[in-house]
Amino acid sequence: MNRIIIYYLQIGFLTLTILQTVVELYLLVRQKNNVLKHRDSVPEDFSEVISLADHQKAADYTWAKIKLAIPKHIIDLTLFLYWFPFRGLDHLQKYINTFDLSQISKDMLLIVFFMLIHSLIGIPFKLISTFIIEEKFGFNNLTLKMMIIDSLKELALSALLGIPLLGAMLYIFHALGEYWWIYAWGLMTSFQFLVIGIYPRWIAPLFNKFSPLEDKNLQTDLEKLVANTGNSLEAVFVMDASKRSSHGNAYFTGLGKSKRVVFFDTLLKSMNPNETLAVLAHELGHLKHKHILKSLITSLIFSFLGLALMGYVSHKEWFYLGHFNKVQSAGSLFLIFSTAIEVYTFWFTPIQSFFSRRNEFQADAYAASERPAGDMISALLKLYKDNSSTLTPDKVYASFYYSHPHASERIAALKKL
Repeated sequence: MNRIIIYYLQIGFLTLTILQTVVELYLLVRQKNNVLKHRDSVPEDFSEVISLADHQKAADYTWAKIKLAIPKHIIDLTLFLYWFPFRGLDHLQKYINTFDLSQISKDMLLIVFFMLIHSLIGIPFKLISTFIIEEKFGFNNLTLKMMIIDSLKELALSALLGIPLLGAMLYIFHALGEYWWIYAWGLMTSFQFLVIGIYPRWIAPLFNKFSPLEDKNLQTDLEKLVANTGNSLEAVFVMDASKRSSHGNAYFTGLGKSKRVVFFDTLLKSMNPNETLAVLAHELGHLKHKHILKSLITSLIFSFLGLALMGYVSHKEWFYLGHFNKVQSAGSLFLIFSTAIEVYTFWFTPIQSFFSRRNEFQADAYAASERPAGDMISALLKLYKDNSSTLTPDKVYASFYYSHPHASERIAALKKL
């Protein structure tokens, strides 16, 4: 019976792996075709604001990113096939097992080696994206020196935070019996809240400078907007995002009712105060509708279910062999769930994207109730222009991947408001 389960699991796993890459490449080709098809004409709804030159720049920028994404998908598939069907993970485990180390140390070494190999393979794509594509279209302000320093900081943070967490998870697996996964979930949840708490004060300042907002009139208006949601504004900061990129953005941080607002300096430079308030009102819409809280709760539920499933299969031989692993270990279990499980979850991407877009529509509606809808439309148009976001995405591609409604949908909804 187990042999039949293993056989069908291997066939299903391999089929879904290849099919995922085929679908990803198909969607990229659809996106490319649709964007280039409409490259030489600005959509009528945007023709008074977006010039043909800006529209063509957005199309060329989208196509440049797709050209990089296609070989990356192929290389990712090749590496994935090596790790699992061609038993590369088994070979790596057997090599590590020759070391005179404890089982926890071997498991940890397996995971670290695996992640390091993936990081090294990703470096060329990161360099091309930053210093060729982003540079060509005028978005990159990052130097090679800054990238190296950032990478070293990220490596140090991973070692400082990630290795103790990984060691603790592996210890729980080996030491706490059948229901180890419940303790592991508690540890991961605590760690998640710890990172949320320390990120704005200790982690983010390692990479960027945060300065108080100088426009006091704007800050007063921001405080009023935040108060309308039942929250208080702890501080408003401007982040020196322009030292790395010219892309603009804004975000909230903080636990409980006290919030910090962070604006990219690039966003403030391109928008007037009314547009800035509209952008904040949109972000507040997520708070008002409890999107962030719901997302966090959903994440905790799925992590609980995922760890429960890990607990169930952790000692099932058919599970390891069904994913082409002869060597059963906590390390291989963790890697299967952190890497191979995407083969199964990938097909739920459109559902996740749908709910994300619904949340964005709700946040836009809230923004329009707090500020004139025209301010939000004006702000979005500037963001589309400044970030070279395509105005003509393929509908199938957008429905599958887009976490935000595409430009035409979003502007049309705001005009109705």
